[in-house]
Amino acid sequence: MGASGVLAVWLTPALWLTLPALILGGGPDGLWVGLVAVVAPLLALVAGLRPPRPGEGGPVPLFHVTALFLVVAALIWANLLVLGDLAGRLGLPRWHGIAIAAAGGLVLTAWRGAERATVALLLVALVGAAVPLLVVALASGIGPVGAWDAVAGRAGFHFPRLSHWVTDGRELRLAHGQMGIVFDEEHRITVSGEGMVRLYSQDGGRGAEREWKLSPGQSVIARPGDRLESMAGMRVRFEADKRVPGAPRSGIAWAAGRRPEAREGLGLVVTLVGGALALLPSATPSRPSRLGLGLVGGGLVLALLWAQAWAVYSALRAPDLFLGGVTAEALLDVPGLVLGESAGALRLQGLLLAGALAGFLGSSIALRGRVARVDATGDGEIGRDLGLWAMAFGGAGVASLWPVDPWALVVLVLGAAASTLAPPVLLPRHAARPGAATLAGCVGLLLFAGLAAAGSVWGRPSGVLLAVGAGYPAVAALPAALVVLWLAGRRTPE
Repeated sequence: MGASGVLAVWLTPALWLTLPALILGGGPDGLWVGLVAVVAPLLALVAGLRPPRPGEGGPVPLFHVTALFLVVAALIWANLLVLGDLAGRLGLPRWHGIAIAAAGGLVLTAWRGAERATVALLLVALVGAAVPLLVVALASGIGPVGAWDAVAGRAGFHFPRLSHWVTDGRELRLAHGQMGIVFDEEHRITVSGEGMVRLYSQDGGRGAEREWKLSPGQSVIARPGDRLESMAGMRVRFEADKRVPGAPRSGIAWAAGRRPEAREGLGLVVTLVGGALALLPSATPSRPSRLGLGLVGGGLVLALLWAQAWAVYSALRAPDLFLGGVTAEALLDVPGLVLGESAGALRLQGLLLAGALAGFLGSSIALRGRVARVDATGDGEIGRDLGLWAMAFGGAGVASLWPVDPWALVVLVLGAAASTLAPPVLLPRHAARPGAATLAGCVGLLLFAGLAAAGSVWGRPSGVLLAVGAGYPAVAALPAALVVLWLAGRRTPE
């Protein structure tokens, strides 16, 4: 499969479409995520350059085949979530995007020569991502470096006069504001249709709730510190040139980012590098060449540069994307804000959606091939088992109907893969002992699941080590699995 297969396995839409949203929302913090996402697969491939030693290799345990299949199914789920959100952003029912993508992935599963289409699909994804960015850059009349300087020099991020939130209004659910939108200055909120407006405020340390039933065109005033709750079906308009709630206070604050936390950086590195070790060493039928590594590295750097440029132009021309929290599907609004409501903007949005769909299909082919290569029978029949993959795509499609944060799901899946599948890659000689890899994988998976469940129920504790383990369970689960594998895989002296 070569470099194209590695890029298709790693650069799933849930990853490359989320990177610009992370950079836009977090500035340097999001850029750090992108850098780790670029380095992680390269480290995994470098690990595959070492020639196997005597006693290493052999059939993959059934437990690991099953775990890898579940990991791939969960990644398909994350990708379908992104495609459903993109379709919903364009005004289509979410399930349309999910159903079309899932059906396309299943059809390719039945095609024995699907691997030959991977390069073509990646090229379509490249065109679908690059052309809208080039058009937006040309329409902005400024290069990426100049755009970064312009954003960093802004006094604040305000609603543009052409924003949908100013002209015709939008539903609050599109702002991803499930926890409410908090205002830091006075705002006039106007409803575009009849609906309820509910504001929560703090007066003298005590909470107060105000609620109005408004007719189309009526307004209420939100004071600093008020929180606007999301009401189903309610469309609201904000004032032009007012500060976007939730946006950084200034361009300098955005460019500086928040104070870095070493524990989160460590957790992210272990999760992404461990996930890459679990997914990529067997993504190619032979050890990667230096040319292959160069092509993979070039593709990863290109993806990072694209994500950074898209984020910078979004902050420059579409600052209302900060409202309620930046999400990947919200980036579809950028062509419309830059070019106005025109056929050209709609075509660019459709092209980006087509690129995401092509990326999903190429990623599905490569992930399916990854599972086929660890088939214990040696003929890769699991990669063409239509019933098995129908369950995977069907189950992922049904699960995608309920909104979930795709990036949080990707991090969770890669952490589980690192805890379960990475230890045999790091200690292949110990994994050759019968049952050792399975035991280590079970311990890693159980510890990961326990820490993840505890973190979701009780939140992150105050202690540094406990907080890292709760937020990124692979930090504790992967070393524990390695210790178990080392102990169980030691050969007794002859």
